[in-house]
Amino acid sequence: MHLKRRLPQLLGFSGLLPMAGILGGGWLWSDHQDQWLFFALLYVGSIFSFLGGIQWGLAIQREVSNDTHLRFTTRLAVGVAPSLITFTALILSPIYGGLMLFTGLWLLLAFEWQCSETNPLPTWYLPLRLNLTLLLSSSLIAALWFFA
Repeated sequence: MHLKRRLPQLLGFSGLLPMAGILGGGWLWSDHQDQWLFFALLYVGSIFSFLGGIQWGLAIQREVSNDTHLRFTTRLAVGVAPSLITFTALILSPIYGGLMLFTGLWLLLAFEWQCSETNPLPTWYLPLRLNLTLLLSSSLIAALWFFA
Protein backbone atom coordinates (compact mmCIF):
# COMPACT_ATOMS: atom_id res chain seq x y z
CA MET A 1 0.00 0.00 0.00
CA HIS A 2 1.24 3.46 -0.87
CA LEU A 3 2.70 5.61 1.94
CA LYS A 4 0.13 8.36 1.32
CA ARG A 5 -2.60 5.88 2.30
CA ARG A 6 -0.72 3.83 4.87
CA LEU A 7 0.52 6.71 7.04
CA PRO A 8 -2.92 8.27 7.66
CA GLN A 9 -4.27 4.81 8.53
CA LEU A 10 -1.40 4.09 10.88
CA LEU A 11 -1.70 7.46 12.60
CA GLY A 12 -5.49 7.36 12.65
CA PHE A 13 -5.80 3.92 14.18
CA SER A 14 -2.98 4.57 16.65
CA GLY A 15 -5.02 7.57 17.76
CA LEU A 16 -7.52 5.09 19.19
CA LEU A 17 -4.94 3.69 21.64
CA PRO A 18 -5.60 6.36 24.30
CA MET A 19 -9.27 5.38 24.39
CA ALA A 20 -8.28 1.73 24.82
CA GLY A 21 -6.02 2.81 27.67
CA ILE A 22 -8.79 4.87 29.24
CA LEU A 23 -11.26 1.97 29.05
CA GLY A 24 -8.65 -0.42 30.46
CA GLY A 25 -7.67 2.02 33.19
CA GLY A 26 -11.27 2.50 34.22
CA TRP A 27 -11.74 -1.25 34.38
CA LEU A 28 -8.55 -1.83 36.41
CA TRP A 29 -8.97 1.13 38.75
CA SER A 30 -12.72 1.22 39.11
CA ASP A 31 -12.62 3.47 42.18
CA HIS A 32 -11.67 6.38 39.89
CA GLN A 33 -14.32 5.91 37.19
CA ASP A 34 -15.39 9.58 37.25
CA GLN A 35 -11.87 10.61 36.34
CA TRP A 36 -11.59 7.98 33.61
CA LEU A 37 -14.88 9.15 32.14
CA PHE A 38 -13.66 12.75 32.12
CA PHE A 39 -10.46 11.60 30.39
CA ALA A 40 -12.57 9.85 27.74
CA LEU A 41 -14.63 12.98 27.13
CA LEU A 42 -11.50 15.14 27.03
CA TYR A 43 -9.79 12.86 24.53
CA VAL A 44 -12.80 12.52 22.24
CA GLY A 45 -13.25 16.29 22.42
CA SER A 46 -9.62 16.78 21.41
CA ILE A 47 -10.08 14.55 18.38
CA PHE A 48 -13.36 16.31 17.53
CA SER A 49 -11.61 19.70 17.69
CA PHE A 50 -8.84 18.34 15.47
CA LEU A 51 -11.46 17.32 12.91
CA GLY A 52 -12.79 20.88 13.01
CA GLY A 53 -9.28 22.06 12.19
CA ILE A 54 -9.35 19.91 9.07
CA GLN A 55 -12.39 21.91 7.94
CA TRP A 56 -10.44 25.13 8.33
CA GLY A 57 -7.59 23.67 6.29
CA LEU A 58 -10.01 22.65 3.56
CA ALA A 59 -11.66 26.09 3.59
CA ILE A 60 -8.33 27.86 3.25
CA GLN A 61 -7.30 25.54 0.42
CA ARG A 62 -10.62 26.12 -1.33
CA GLU A 63 -10.39 29.89 -0.89
CA VAL A 64 -7.13 29.86 -2.78
CA SER A 65 -8.81 27.86 -5.54
CA ASN A 66 -11.70 30.38 -5.80
CA ASP A 67 -14.38 28.20 -4.22
CA THR A 68 -17.73 29.88 -3.64
CA HIS A 69 -17.99 32.29 -0.74
CA LEU A 70 -20.82 30.27 0.80
CA ARG A 71 -18.79 27.05 0.92
CA PHE A 72 -15.78 28.91 2.30
CA THR A 73 -17.73 30.53 5.14
CA THR A 74 -19.69 27.34 5.86
CA ARG A 75 -16.52 25.30 6.24
CA LEU A 76 -15.01 27.95 8.52
CA ALA A 77 -18.12 27.99 10.70
CA VAL A 78 -18.32 24.19 10.79
CA GLY A 79 -14.62 24.12 11.63
CA VAL A 80 -15.11 26.25 14.75
CA ALA A 81 -18.14 24.33 16.00
CA PRO A 82 -16.27 21.25 17.33
CA SER A 83 -14.15 23.33 19.71
CA LEU A 84 -17.21 25.14 21.04
CA ILE A 85 -19.16 21.90 21.36
CA THR A 86 -16.23 20.26 23.15
CA PHE A 87 -15.95 23.11 25.63
CA THR A 88 -19.67 22.89 26.34
CA ALA A 89 -19.56 19.09 26.58
CA LEU A 90 -16.81 19.23 29.19
CA ILE A 91 -18.76 21.52 31.51
CA LEU A 92 -22.02 19.57 31.26
CA SER A 93 -22.78 16.32 33.03
CA PRO A 94 -20.82 13.45 31.45
CA ILE A 95 -23.92 11.83 29.95
CA TYR A 96 -25.07 14.96 28.13
CA GLY A 97 -21.54 15.97 27.22
CA GLY A 98 -20.77 12.52 25.87
CA LEU A 99 -23.94 12.48 23.82
CA MET A 100 -23.05 15.91 22.40
CA LEU A 101 -19.62 14.67 21.34
CA PHE A 102 -21.04 11.44 19.91
CA THR A 103 -23.62 13.35 17.87
CA GLY A 104 -21.09 15.96 16.79
CA LEU A 105 -18.68 13.34 15.45
CA TRP A 106 -21.39 11.81 13.28
CA LEU A 107 -22.85 15.14 12.12
CA LEU A 108 -19.40 16.35 11.10
CA LEU A 109 -18.86 13.13 9.15
CA ALA A 110 -22.22 13.63 7.40
CA PHE A 111 -21.18 17.19 6.54
CA GLU A 112 -17.86 15.98 5.11
CA TRP A 113 -19.63 13.28 3.11
CA GLN A 114 -22.10 15.78 1.68
CA CYS A 115 -19.37 18.29 0.80
CA SER A 116 -17.26 15.61 -0.88
CA GLU A 117 -19.74 15.49 -3.73
CA THR A 118 -18.77 19.00 -4.81
CA ASN A 119 -15.30 19.25 -3.23
CA PRO A 120 -13.50 15.94 -3.68
CA LEU A 121 -11.31 14.62 -0.87
CA PRO A 122 -8.53 12.05 -1.18
CA THR A 123 -10.05 8.64 -1.90
CA TRP A 124 -8.76 7.21 1.39
CA TYR A 125 -10.14 9.98 3.64
CA LEU A 126 -13.86 9.21 4.00
CA PRO A 127 -13.50 5.42 4.45
CA LEU A 128 -10.84 6.02 7.09
CA ARG A 129 -12.91 8.75 8.73
CA LEU A 130 -15.95 6.44 8.83
CA ASN A 131 -14.00 3.59 10.45
CA LEU A 132 -12.33 5.87 12.99
CA THR A 133 -15.62 7.60 13.84
CA LEU A 134 -17.30 4.24 14.34
CA LEU A 135 -14.54 3.02 16.66
CA LEU A 136 -14.09 6.30 18.55
CA SER A 137 -17.80 6.88 19.09
CA SER A 138 -18.26 3.24 20.15
CA SER A 139 -15.49 3.55 22.70
CA LEU A 140 -17.09 6.76 23.99
CA ILE A 141 -20.42 4.97 24.40
CA ALA A 142 -18.62 2.13 26.21
CA ALA A 143 -17.01 4.65 28.59
CA LEU A 144 -20.38 6.27 29.23
CA TRP A 145 -22.00 2.88 29.76
CA PHE A 146 -19.38 1.51 32.16
CA PHE A 147 -18.23 4.65 34.00
CA ALA A 148 -21.30 6.89 34.27
